[in-house]
Amino acid sequence: MASSATLMLHLTGQCNLECRHCYMDGSPRRREQLPFDWIEQALRAAPGLGIGSFFLTGGEPLLYSRFNDIAEVAAEVEGVAKTVCTNATIVRQRDADLLARLGFDVHVSIDGMPEYHDGFRGMDGAFRKSEHGVGLLVDAGVPVTITTTISRENFEQFDAIADWALAAGVKRLLVQPLLDLGRGASIRDQQLSTAQLNILIMQTSDLANASQGRITANIIGGSKRFLLAHPCAAYVCNGGGCHRGVSAEIKKVVVREDGTILPEATNLDHRYAIGNVADGPLGDQIKHYFSDGYAAFDRLCRATYDEFVPDWPDPIVPWDQLLAMRSRTEVSIGPLVDRGCGGKTTAPIWIRTDTHAPAGCGMASQPAA
Repeated sequence: MASSATLMLHLTGQCNLECRHCYMDGSPRRREQLPFDWIEQALRAAPGLGIGSFFLTGGEPLLYSRFNDIAEVAAEVEGVAKTVCTNATIVRQRDADLLARLGFDVHVSIDGMPEYHDGFRGMDGAFRKSEHGVGLLVDAGVPVTITTTISRENFEQFDAIADWALAAGVKRLLVQPLLDLGRGASIRDQQLSTAQLNILIMQTSDLANASQGRITANIIGGSKRFLLAHPCAAYVCNGGGCHRGVSAEIKKVVVREDGTILPEATNLDHRYAIGNVADGPLGDQIKHYFSDGYAAFDRLCRATYDEFVPDWPDPIVPWDQLLAMRSRTEVSIGPLVDRGCGGKTTAPIWIRTDTHAPAGCGMASQPAA
């Protein structure tokens, strides 16, 4: 079968920056690292599980002690798209050359012009260091995507960020409205208003159109219109009549830096975990999860959808944020609305297309219209 599910590996919690919004709580003080042997077996087993894309992230993945070895293993797995998510401040020429040779895409986070970006990222000179890293990657022939988090603080900088991305020669701009997750919860008052979000959607669309094919641009999040038409995009897949013909699915497997293996959402409460790297090979744990664990997760997804999506006030639904927040509360056992999704066959891991590939190193992306 076609393979386009995603495996997202948070190689380490350590990061050389301490960004104000970090959804993973990365910092220089953290020391967690995934075991190399477990990562290697997971990467090699991935195609047999329906996984068609790898994301190596963190923390800062380039700080992982055996990053080059992991990259080489990932490159040996045929037919799988490979992406590294980095702040690019420590990218060296040899890193750019390695990633180009192995066929990686790279996502780099840039959140504004130098003064704002440096303050947001907690390091003087962070912007210029990232800019230098992006230049090395682009010159080496690595396809680079810029991911930018937009809040009320830097809303007016979007055009400057877009102009910088165009001049840098990157292939794509992904725009993440600030989420109430991780350290982002401490600045939730800076989340965009509905009016600002609508303007941002138009600006993003205008950028892609005006660039005449030089860059693509997308908002990260779920289109409300799309989610209403296709609840299965919100991981709701055990009703009746899904157009994909599946009754159970996992579109994305997230392995956190502490070893916890989660379905779909990076910040999900760990009581919904698939397991832990200490519990054995990835394939065995996923198989067990579908028989013992998936039903509770499926119910969480359906309850979250019913409670939030139909009446969500904005055109973009922050699904991962809502699912993570709802996972920390109890889910009732009462009846849920059958949204007409699923009910035919069980897929071990669901297939997804590049259009819906994880964006911004961890959040699902849907068309905005």
